[in-house]
Amino acid sequence: MRISAAAIALLLTSTAAIAADLAPAPVEPVAPVVLPFSWTGFYAGANVGYAFGGRDTVGIHNPTFIGDIGKLTGKGFLGGLQAGYNYQFDNIVVGIETDFQGAQIKDTVHGVVAGAPGRARSDIKWYGTLRPRIGYAYDRFLIYATGGLAYGNIDYKLSYNGASFSDSNTKVGWTAGAGVEYAFTDNISGRIEYQYVNFGSYTVRGGGTLNSKASPDFHAVRLGVNYKF
Repeated sequence: MRISAAAIALLLTSTAAIAADLAPAPVEPVAPVVLPFSWTGFYAGANVGYAFGGRDTVGIHNPTFIGDIGKLTGKGFLGGLQAGYNYQFDNIVVGIETDFQGAQIKDTVHGVVAGAPGRARSDIKWYGTLRPRIGYAYDRFLIYATGGLAYGNIDYKLSYNGASFSDSNTKVGWTAGAGVEYAFTDNISGRIEYQYVNFGSYTVRGGGTLNSKASPDFHAVRLGVNYKF
């Protein structure tokens, strides 16, 4: 049987069209899903900073007020560790943080009160805080406020008119501040934070009825780095 060239061409064309219809469609590449950054989780880190600007007025009482020797404006370096937990919902971040700082925040003041020389010295050797945080997150950028409990060891020494007295104990007070933090990776973030720390007011007693009112406080700026687990 003789098949014409036209019939053969038609048969080949039809076969190619059917094969093209049966071939699988090309698969389009799927873009990777990028999840938004979350601040939720435990973290720990370290910090260094500088304290300044305290206004601890040293007054002499015997037992009533005689006069002020001057102001102790403690300043010095500090450094320590911090750890905490954050929870993020929408753009709001809430959490709690504790830290412990070694410090050399000290000052000495001299003065004359009622014609007699006086000298006072304070030295904050270490302190710590426990405080909640609340902030607003713009993806990897976080701005926050914080405040809560502060405690620390204050070594306080004073002499007046030949009498000397001292106090070196752990005091409890409060702190408040704010900061900004940026997550460079999913685990590593850096921050800068301001704190005001106040240990309240207490009496340091000397011989007889002599005493002084201490009110240690300071401002601090700290740079820190955290690792989020």
